[in-house]
Amino acid sequence: MSTDIFTDVTRCDGEQKTVRVVEGHLLVCKGCCCGNTERNIPPVPVDRFKSEWKERGIRRRVHLSISACLGPCAVANVVLLMFHGASIWFHSINSDADVIEIYNFIDQLLAAGEFNAPSGPLSSKVFQRYSTDAVCR
Repeated sequence: MSTDIFTDVTRCDGEQKTVRVVEGHLLVCKGCCCGNTERNIPPVPVDRFKSEWKERGIRRRVHLSISACLGPCAVANVVLLMFHGASIWFHSINSDADVIEIYNFIDQLLAAGEFNAPSGPLSSKVFQRYSTDAVCR
C-alpha cells in the first residue's frame, strides 16, 4: 500500500471509531511452551522481533503482536503471519537470524503486494495448522 487506508467501524455501544487497514499481522508466540527454557526450548527472540519491526518502518503496514499461546505446542517457538488473506505458520523460530529471515520475507511480500511462498532456509520452517493455510513445500 502506498497510502494509508482507514475504515470507520461502529462499535456495539454505538460509538464510531476509525481503524487503520493493514496488509498483514505477525503473531509471535510467547506462551506456555514457546521460549520455555526450563523445558529445553530456546528462548523466543522477542526483542529482535520488536526492533526489526520498528527499524524496517513497517509498523503501519504489518501489525506485530507478541502473543500468549498460539496452540501448536509440539513445534515450539511458532510464528503466524497473515498477509493479504493468506496465513502461514513457522516453527522453530529460535534465533535472531530466523527473525531476520521472516522480516526479509515480509519485505518481499510488501514489495510484491501479494502473497508468495518463502524460499531458502525459511521454507523448511513452514507447517500447516489449518486447512486454509498457505502450504509451501
